[in-house]
Amino acid sequence: MVHRSSPLCAFRWQDIVIGAPQYFDRDGEVGGAVYVYMNQQGRWKNVKPIRLNGTKDSMFGIAVKNIGDINQDGYPDLAVGAPYDGNGKVFIYHGSASGINTKPTQVLEGNSRFFGYSIAGNMDLDRNSYPDVAVGSLSDSVTIFRSRPVINIQKTITVTPNRLDLRQKTACGAPSGICLKVKACFEYTAKPAGYNPSISIVGTLEAEKERRKSGLSSRVQFRNQVAEPKYTKQITLSRQKQKACMEETLWLQENIRDKLRPIPITASVEIQDPSTRRRVNSLPEVFPILNSNEPKTVHTDVHFLKEGCGDDNVCNSNLKLEYKFCTREGNQDKFSYLPIQKGVPELVLKDQKDIALEITVTNSPSDPKNPTRDGDDAHEAKLIATFPDTLTYSAYRELKAFPEKQLSCVANQNGSQADCELGNPFKRNSSVTFYLILSTTEVTFDTTDLDINLKLETTSNQDNLAPITASAKVVIELLLSVSGVAKPSQVYFGGTVLGEQAMKSEDEVGSLIEYEFRVINLGKPLKNLGTATLNIQWPKEISNGKWLLYLVKVESKGLEKIACEPRSEINPLNLKESHNSRRKREIAEKQIDGSKKFSLFAERKYQTLNCSVNVNCVNIRCPLRGLDSKASVLLRSRLWNSTFLEEYSKMNYLDILVRASIDVTAATENIKLPHAGTQVRRAPVRTRSKTPCPGPRMCCLGLIPQHGDPCGFFKRSRYDESIPRYQAVKIPKEEREIRDEKYNDHLEKKQWITRWNENESYS
Repeated sequence: MVHRSSPLCAFRWQDIVIGAPQYFDRDGEVGGAVYVYMNQQGRWKNVKPIRLNGTKDSMFGIAVKNIGDINQDGYPDLAVGAPYDGNGKVFIYHGSASGINTKPTQVLEGNSRFFGYSIAGNMDLDRNSYPDVAVGSLSDSVTIFRSRPVINIQKTITVTPNRLDLRQKTACGAPSGICLKVKACFEYTAKPAGYNPSISIVGTLEAEKERRKSGLSSRVQFRNQVAEPKYTKQITLSRQKQKACMEETLWLQENIRDKLRPIPITASVEIQDPSTRRRVNSLPEVFPILNSNEPKTVHTDVHFLKEGCGDDNVCNSNLKLEYKFCTREGNQDKFSYLPIQKGVPELVLKDQKDIALEITVTNSPSDPKNPTRDGDDAHEAKLIATFPDTLTYSAYRELKAFPEKQLSCVANQNGSQADCELGNPFKRNSSVTFYLILSTTEVTFDTTDLDINLKLETTSNQDNLAPITASAKVVIELLLSVSGVAKPSQVYFGGTVLGEQAMKSEDEVGSLIEYEFRVINLGKPLKNLGTATLNIQWPKEISNGKWLLYLVKVESKGLEKIACEPRSEINPLNLKESHNSRRKREIAEKQIDGSKKFSLFAERKYQTLNCSVNVNCVNIRCPLRGLDSKASVLLRSRLWNSTFLEEYSKMNYLDILVRASIDVTAATENIKLPHAGTQVRRAPVRTRSKTPCPGPRMCCLGLIPQHGDPCGFFKRSRYDESIPRYQAVKIPKEEREIRDEKYNDHLEKKQWITRWNENESYS
């Protein structure tokens, strides 16, 4: 159907409307369409039509009709029939200054089938100056729809005073002493100008509607009302442009927090339908409706008189936040900053303690040369801290505040978030420093990071309040330590040189030395954390390739069956093990060759055999599988007697250093070992007599903790496990070497001497 319509827009050119009831869209639920071509001042070539769609199989567009200006806005309206949409429907579209409105303003439905098959309009049947519409169907009836007059109601609202000064209180009856007078006035207009019925309306005053929708309590209430701040009144408008008003008092609540955002007050109106009486032999009276294109409400904002803000009454704050992670010492309010590693705070998880987040918030001008730019009072200033599942809010402690203390922190039920009120307002040049104390009971060995979300909020103007993530790394510190001891306390060498090929048992190698390394774990069992390994720098041979210490066997206590690597370094000559423990004195006596005794007055010759200097060492790695709280690894070895006879026969005493350390192959990257290493000093003594010890130093057995071990991540042994133990004998004064007087000033008591008396006896 093609229909030439009256102008549907403001240009007053005749437009064309075309119905296409058979149109369908395969991809959508469209059945029937109407195309509206807007006249471009008589030119149609490049006109793109506006398409109105109907529902599937509705035959939308089979009837199209210009029904006149039913809402009296100056633009004709359009009716479109869809007889197969249910029992049939007619859709009403309003014209406007910009063209046809694509959304129907009204949908008419009839009682007969195929309602909307035909439409007639643009006729005033009841002479009320509004065109009516007749709708036909395929039955024997026609339905007439009379147009209701459309009225426009002008609404105004005034509030006295128009600004709230919280310092000015009056005896107005409000508990807060602050009241507002709210007045709303209404009047109506309609077409034609002679249309002047008396209209009954219901006016409504309402405050803070959107605030209450968001779940916040209202800051005001109408006089003598406890419920929502809403006041209604019935008003009669006697004729066009005849004003009628309603007035009520609004009370400000006590102790309000939001003193920055204004209080919105709205006025709305509805027409109250009167009871209708039908006259005899006449049509029932049709009452007017409100113009749907006009806003239903009018509102005004009541602003607070703001302190600490600019001359424009706008508060531009400049809140800034800084944070530092801390540890808390026991239950005391003493805090220490976490160490920083690669720019990130590091929490060492030795035992479960509280940690704290030190937070400092300031509100100062960003540019001291332009202090009016920002730094105004920050109203309703707060900090919202959100914690991960591994941390729980415990408490807060305020350190310092300027110029006044007004901090308050409240957590939610499960402690996953804390809301800290900084001040209302948090004034210009204010600052506050406080601690959020957090429980770490949920921090486990699987925890690698702690991320806390910090967000500053204020109702003052500030655009750069982006959330900040406070991050710290969690490091698991394993409380492992190692200490060592060598047995026996004195070692001898002597006798004759015996070749390697001639040796069949370990007894033929030389004196027995057993090194025992004790590993203590003061923390939790390793289990899922990783595997600890004892690394021993074993002095296998001297620099020319001759044997030094021959490793016979490795045993353990408190571990699973130990399997040290490389296996080829343990009893490589397959010498027969000795199961009889002979005393060192018996071995020494057998090795004595009857040579002359050496003199105690001869020049002392001393040398240290060290892996990094004059000894070739091998790294013996012993996995400590099954380590719980403590374990020990025993290395059974023999001093290679022939090497000492050939290479060190002129030495009075020798130190052999054996170093041991622990490392862990961790399951995660955040496992850390403090310094955990030790070294054992063994002094083998060449003997030719039954004198058990030629001098104090020769019999010294030292257990010296090693510093700066290259393996890193080790912890020093506990004191009671690694304290040096010494044995000493005293040489009579007349048997000591004679030294020059110049050396006397350098004499000092040695650490291994517990008491020293100058007397001539041996007691």
